Amino acid sequence: MSILSVKDLSHGFGDRAIFNNVSFRLLKGEHVGLIGANGEGKSTFMNIITGKLEPDEGKVEWSKNVRVGYLDQHTVLEKGKSIRDVLKDAFHYLFAMEEEMNEIYNKMGEADPEELEKLLEEVGVIQDALTNNDFYIIDSKVEEIARGLGLSDIGLERDVTDLSGGQRTKVLLAKLLLEKPEILLLDEPTNYLDEQHIEWLKRYLQEYENAFILISHDIPFLNSVINLIYHVENQELTRYVGDYHQFMEVYEVKKQQLEAAYKKQQQEVAELKDFVARNKARVSTRNMAMSRQKKLDKMDMIELAAEKP
Repeated sequence: MSILSVKDLSHGFGDRAIFNNVSFRLLKGEHVGLIGANGEGKSTFMNIITGKLEPDEGKVEWSKNVRVGYLDQHTVLEKGKSIRDVLKDAFHYLFAMEEEMNEIYNKMGEADPEELEKLLEEVGVIQDALTNNDFYIIDSKVEEIARGLGLSDIGLERDVTDLSGGQRTKVLLAKLLLEKPEILLLDEPTNYLDEQHIEWLKRYLQEYENAFILISHDIPFLNSVINLIYHVENQELTRYVGDYHQFMEVYEVKKQQLEAAYKKQQQEVAELKDFVARNKARVSTRNMAMSRQKKLDKMDMIELAAEKP
């Protein structure tokens, strides 16, 4: 079953179309690389699926109760909070669950045997959720991610409003990874990371059990963590199984086939036009010329897209 499903999506800005009737689906555990030339619509697609942008047409459907994490580099961090405070905020929903559990414990003193059984069952469910989501090792998880992304070198007690833009992005990425959502949406996550931290993030994403969609111009990094490619080009979104190199092989073959078909069609068009021009004025060949003109008019013309960086 799809965690995310996009159907018949069309969108544009002014008279410029970005997407024309595209579809997309994301299954549990898929690691997707979203690629395409600059300006083709990768970030627009991210903005549409996160609800920041309303599409002109089409449906975006998330499965119920799915937690989505988006690396938004423009998020404002609250003054007075340390890096450690912000990272621990990733677990706010678990702290709320702990409060709920403590309230249940308080009720137990006055509960009759039947109520007590129900309350014990509720506590058991919450305990399992807290354990499964690393609640009892939060501090060590925070330290581990902070070390991996180089935040420990900055100092976890630093006020987040004293940080540079690059350091703030590192904090937001670390918080996102700690939240461990069912779907990670990452737009250029290696910006501001040095080689050592990119290597750490690569290993982290390789082992990430949940799904993610990644936009990155760092091809070696992208290639090492994804197992599916969605290619944005000419208002279309095309799915390829495999990594970036496998995509390029298939894409090049398709491109060569299209170019060969285009050349063949252009030759046919030239011959038909030549025949029509030479024969439309002669009574004996006028009908044949008209027949060829009709064939020309009905032709579905192949177009080659301009090369884009």
